[in-house]
Amino acid sequence: MNDQQSSQFAYIYTCYDPNIRDEILRYGDQRFGKGNYFFDADPGAVKNLLSPHQHSDISFVVWKTNLAPKVHPYQTVLLINHSLCGAYADAGVTFADYNQEKIFHQEQLRKASDFLRGRLGNVMIETHYFLKKEQRLDQGDVS
Repeated sequence: MNDQQSSQFAYIYTCYDPNIRDEILRYGDQRFGKGNYFFDADPGAVKNLLSPHQHSDISFVVWKTNLAPKVHPYQTVLLINHSLCGAYADAGVTFADYNQEKIFHQEQLRKASDFLRGRLGNVMIETHYFLKKEQRLDQGDVS
């Protein structure tokens, strides 16, 4: 880990699916260093910002992302959605194939990034799509 990585603090927002948690934590530890990021996991991740089960879900996610820098300022937010997400399936979102699912999640991540950008000030927002079966992150977009 280089000096830039060790001095950077991050906020990782992802789904709480236990089948993706370990690999995302490994990625956070490797990239930012143990203890140098908030790990926030909710069912469906960015779904809570764009098509929540209850409208209060949006407020709760925004409240958490605004509270975190009062505890420890962060410079980067990682938004992570994943394939085969049960929260989307529970909401009736289905896909004809892998590519359709990936495109859907990439669009959801872009919309969530746009939504948060106006609420978080001057932080970098990255979006990543996690391939659940392959246990790896796709290359992300940075804005």
